[in-house]
Amino acid sequence: MTMNGMKHGDKLVYSPRTGSVYFGQGDIASNNFDNPMEFIGIKTIAKLVETPMEYSAKVEGLKSAAASIKYKDFKIDYLGKSKDRLKQIIQRKQLVATIQEHGFSSKGYMAAQQLEQLDAAIGGIGNQDVDPIRVIPLIRKMLGVRPNIFFVEQGFSGVNVEKLDARIPEQDTRTGQVQMNPLEKVDFDKLHFSEAKFNLKKNTHATLLPSETKKRADWDVMSLNSTDAMISFARMRNGQGLQALASLDGTPHPTPATSTFVINDPEATAAAAIPHGAFNAKKELLGQFQAHLDENESQITTTFWNPIDYARYESNYDVHGIDRGVNAVTSGIVQLAGIPDVIAILDRSIPAGLIYALDSNAALKGEGPFETEFWREYSRDADAFVQRDYVQFIIPNSKRYGRKITIDATVDTSRLFVTGSEIDTDAKLETYVRGSQNLLNKAAS
Repeated sequence: MTMNGMKHGDKLVYSPRTGSVYFGQGDIASNNFDNPMEFIGIKTIAKLVETPMEYSAKVEGLKSAAASIKYKDFKIDYLGKSKDRLKQIIQRKQLVATIQEHGFSSKGYMAAQQLEQLDAAIGGIGNQDVDPIRVIPLIRKMLGVRPNIFFVEQGFSGVNVEKLDARIPEQDTRTGQVQMNPLEKVDFDKLHFSEAKFNLKKNTHATLLPSETKKRADWDVMSLNSTDAMISFARMRNGQGLQALASLDGTPHPTPATSTFVINDPEATAAAAIPHGAFNAKKELLGQFQAHLDENESQITTTFWNPIDYARYESNYDVHGIDRGVNAVTSGIVQLAGIPDVIAILDRSIPAGLIYALDSNAALKGEGPFETEFWREYSRDADAFVQRDYVQFIIPNSKRYGRKITIDATVDTSRLFVTGSEIDTDAKLETYVRGSQNLLNKAAS
């Protein structure tokens, strides 16, 4: 959602429960969404339309991948007067584009006058940071936008947690008595239950825009900040998912033989085999999945790999046969090669030498409200925007619903698991979210 035209105290709140975007003031997210009386003075400006889609994976060797990987596409449908406001925003972007294209010409000056009349309270990113983006003629391309290649959260099932706290039950198994004889006494049995609890906290982004700089920036800097914030929110969610995965069953070790769960090196060779593959990686992985099912009554549906380790797995003869030179994938969601009813999610932040194998039905992503709030910092002559994303990733009873499988590496020992490489603490999560810093004018390595 754009924040142009908002005034002091305004809020935009998206509710995953109702699929609506609300506009008003005050703590909208704390209202009772089942009580219309609490929404007097609060406008519903848009609805989120959900469309089931199929993932199209262009990966050679995965012939039926797209047929089994489902996801949902969401589009915003603006309501009533919101469309008129949206037209104004589009008009403003067109005026900015005209000024950038025609510069100091009559057409450019006329567009600048119209922009002054239409302008909303947006600004730059600070006086000292404006000059690098004032280029005449201006090339309408921005370098350095981070790639949004975060897919871990797609392995979690979404649950709406509107009030930030919620409980979800878990049941144990029970048994019956088979082929009983006449007059044989029946044993009474019952299910036992436990529960997991959500306690959502917020991920945040805050931006302060000085008023003086709005005349200096040739770009819509607020839009640039908003785009980068959304990528950062995706990175935060990705890190939270990785932290939840680190709680799965098993203890990986740099010496794979001492790990709780392990498969042999997919790249290892043996002269007696054709064409010299020492181990059947697909068979060993199926053995891990079957053992997990037998022990926990839980079926592995999703695996998480480092892309390099996935390329090692695909190079195994028993995965692709003669066609061992299949294209590698740098990140994304694909069908697990050789085991088509399981999904493989590839992420560069998965530790080397490790596979997270998971029952996605029990991996939960608690979705709360997403808020955008505006206020005026009068003492600083600046506009402040804050975005809040309430979300929590949990795997209740994590030892039951997944395991960490170590991959041996006798051919390339650099792919051995390194102790401490998992994101298993809040401090590691914060380091991951920050990512690389000070990249402008980077010196040679």
